[in-house]
Formats: sequence, C-alpha cells, structure tokens
Amino acid sequence: MKYKYLPYLLLVPVFTMIIVVVFIPLVTTIIYSFQSYRLTNTEEKANFIGLDNYVALFQDDRFISSLLTSLIYIAGSVIGMLILALITAQLANQAFKGRSLFRATILLPWAVAPVVAAQAWKFMFETDFGIINHILKSLGLIEKNIPWLVSSDHAMMSVILTNVWKTTPLLTLIIISGLQTISKELYESADIDGASPWKKYYHITLPLIRPFIAMGGLIFTTLQTINVIDIIYVMTGGGPGEATEIFTLYNYKVFFQYLDFGLGGAMAVIGVTVIGILIYLYSRNMNKQMDT
Repeated sequence: MKYKYLPYLLLVPVFTMIIVVVFIPLVTTIIYSFQSYRLTNTEEKANFIGLDNYVALFQDDRFISSLLTSLIYIAGSVIGMLILALITAQLANQAFKGRSLFRATILLPWAVAPVVAAQAWKFMFETDFGIINHILKSLGLIEKNIPWLVSSDHAMMSVILTNVWKTTPLLTLIIISGLQTISKELYESADIDGASPWKKYYHITLPLIRPFIAMGGLIFTTLQTINVIDIIYVMTGGGPGEATEIFTLYNYKVFFQYLDFGLGGAMAVIGVTVIGILIYLYSRNMNKQMDT
C-alpha cells in the first residue's frame, strides 16, 4: 500500500497548486465573462448577461486594433528572433577559442529582468539624449533625432527590437541543442560529395533542426511574446495612442485600470482560446515534421 499510493501522494502538492493558481482563476474568469461585473459600479455587479460581453468586444474598434497590433508584434519579434538565433546558434556551435565565454555572453539578455531591460532600452531610445540617436548621427545615417518611442511610425519597431534582444537567447539555446544532435558523419559525407557550406546548411542542418525551430520559434517565443507585457508597458504603455497596445496589454487595462471584470474576463477567454488553437496547430505541424 505504501509503494502503491506514495507516488500519488507526492503529486498532491503539485496538483493542489495547479488547481489553486490555474484552474480556479480560469473557471472564475469564464464565469465573469458572462456577467456584467464592474467594480466601479456597485449597483451593476455580477448580473448575468449571456454573450453580451463577447458581442461588445467584436464591435469594439480598440479590441480589433489590439488584435492586429498583436499580430504585427508577434510576427516581427518571431522573425527577428529566428534570424538572429540561427546566426548566433551556428556561431556558438563552432569550435573556437573562447566559445564558452561567447555562449555565456549570449545568455546575458535572458538573465536581465524584463522591466530592467525595457527601462534600459527606453533610455537608449530617448529622442534627445539617447545613445542610439547619438550613434546614428555620428555615423551620418540620420540628420536629426528620431522620436523612437513617441512616434507611431517607430514605436512598434523599438519594442520589437527590445523584445528580440531580450528573448532571442531562449531560442538560441533550443537551436543549439538541435545542432548538437546532428551527426558529423553527415557533413563528412557531404564534403566528399563536394557540397558547399551553404548547401550543407540548407540540405542537412536546416531540415534536421526544423522541429527545434518549430518548438522554440513558434511555440515558446510566441507565447513569451504575447504573454509578457513588461517591455511594452514600461517603454510605451501601449502608445503613442494605441500604436503598440497589444491584446494582452489592453486586457490588463480593462481588468486592473477600468475594473471591468466582465469584459476583461471575456477578453481573457478569447485570448486563452486563440493561444490554445495556435499551440495545437504548432504541435500538429511539429509532429508531422518529426514523422517525415
């Protein structure tokens, strides 16, 4: 009896934490999404209104705009991370003196807290005194300072660059682990056939690390990008206007600034549903790639 039930007893604390931290808040949020629940209006509290919150959201231009902004933010971040991670991972996988130091340096951005990283980049993007404008002017690339964070034309680029710098180390580590699984005999056979470095990378390296790219680039980095609002919150607050207000940041404002738990709950349910669908599609695509 002791050995039969002990493993289950050891799992009780973990499952209890999952129920308290994840399951109960999720169920409560779903219940809120069908209610008119505003802390700013005590008379209108916990009244069942059906799907009215969901209908109101899809009639809200700001909500639709936040979804489109999220797509731009995710696409720009993931593409930037993927390109930079492929380059840094390939370099870190080569044998050279100081490789350990190079790998440790790659991890530094990931070790920095998101709020600290966002504040540092905010200082660097500052219009009048930021070092980025100073460097660009010194190189003769610009004639006048660029208002990176207060211009709708540049704000999204600024937060994407910051997010790429902060999150790329995670994807780099995943790709390095994929590179370590490739047998050297494949490259030796390609050398005998006279394959160029580019052909070896395109026909050997890239296909074999594709599952790692799918797992890291499409699942982990997408979830990291859409769920973590620290960078945008600190750097722009969603502005100028609503130029960088992604879906999760708008959801946060509805919950904790506007104190509308009904509308915020509906937004959270939609967000969880969309993320779940994306994870399912990514996982199915990754399984197909691994089977082939």
